[in-house]
Amino acid sequence: MKILKKVYKTFMNGFTYIIPLAVVGGVFLTLSQQFDNTLLFNFGTTAIFLIYPILAGFIAFAISDRPGLMLGLISGGMIAFMGGGFLSASLAGFISGYIVVGFKYIFNKLPYGIKGLNPVFIYPVLGAILMFFVIQGLEIVIFPTELWVASSYQNIDKIYMIIIVGLLSYMMAYDLGGPINKCAYIIGILTILGGNDSYIMPAVMIAGMIPPLVIASSALLFKHKYNSDEYSLAKKNWLFGLSFITEGALSFVHKDKKIKYVLILASMTAGMLSVHYEVTSLVAHGGILSVFFIKNSFMFIFILLGVTLIYGFVLGILLPKKTA
Repeated sequence: MKILKKVYKTFMNGFTYIIPLAVVGGVFLTLSQQFDNTLLFNFGTTAIFLIYPILAGFIAFAISDRPGLMLGLISGGMIAFMGGGFLSASLAGFISGYIVVGFKYIFNKLPYGIKGLNPVFIYPVLGAILMFFVIQGLEIVIFPTELWVASSYQNIDKIYMIIIVGLLSYMMAYDLGGPINKCAYIIGILTILGGNDSYIMPAVMIAGMIPPLVIASSALLFKHKYNSDEYSLAKKNWLFGLSFITEGALSFVHKDKKIKYVLILASMTAGMLSVHYEVTSLVAHGGILSVFFIKNSFMFIFILLGVTLIYGFVLGILLPKKTA
């Protein structure tokens, strides 16, 4: 379990750095479609291209500090250039990082005067030579799987897409910002990395926005069922929800299991309706601000508002009068 936690923490160190790139890439690609502008398109594609180098680079950085960063950046760049995918870039980051860790152990006993060459010559050159062969292996073993997954996603029937989004929406509301929530969000981001409009990304986003908004609307409709502290916190969930900060609902879920079940159903409803009404987007974050870059944004807002109010009412009915 400790190993898994360490792997997760290391991976998230790289993943958090790519979110702004994914957002910028999505925004500029959407604008380039609307205004047919080459410079906007170039900005967007550059941001998308940098995702894999940055992901691999900062995964490696988390493992072996600055020497790993350089090797990870080169490896991730090669993955992007060769048409590899997210898994290949992640693996390249981990392998780059641990190659440098190995080098530090092997070359630790070199004379002091020569040690200065380690970070500027020995680690990068020998590391790049090793990663040259590693990437060729990834091209043979991992690239075909990534290509198959991407192709399957592009050709999936709408009914299966709705089922998949239902599962991802469940994950978004299950632990409200925890590891399972992050896995669903990562899958959403994966669907926009090819520069194509995604059904899953806006569905995952709306599913993550709904839990805090349901709490807030419930408090608005049933103020008498919340004590003063809870009501004050619930009001803040308007901002949390609109900002796509799912964690805002956490403190309420711990107090009553019924709340968690209602929030899960609400998220699943919103996510599945988003796909059904063909809401698509290239933007990975932004909450309510992302509506300016969402196709069929009217339905996105309508679903968000409708599910918020309906499930806020349901939650209020189920709650007992005034919690202590």
